[in-house]
Amino acid sequence: MNRRSVYDCRQPFQGGSFFDHEGLPYCETHYHAKRGSLCAGCSKPITGRCITAMFKKFHPEHFVCAFCLKQLNKGTFKEQNDKPYCHTCFEKIFG
Repeated sequence: MNRRSVYDCRQPFQGGSFFDHEGLPYCETHYHAKRGSLCAGCSKPITGRCITAMFKKFHPEHFVCAFCLKQLNKGTFKEQNDKPYCHTCFEKIFG
């Protein structure tokens, strides 16, 4: 049975290290992709603090206003067209 998946990049594991998920070996990026823990802002693995907003996960520093790029906090933003905005920019643009 072929156990390869869409998360198989077929690259050698750096230093021989890999991440195990459900009994299969993955590189760090594909391990986090499989688990849903890649940042929606930078597409890199999230291993520390995480903000979940708009059904996505972000490094705190990558959850920013789509217009002014100011860092946002969960619950203190407005959403329009699947993009987050600070209240000030939202009012300027959509108010």
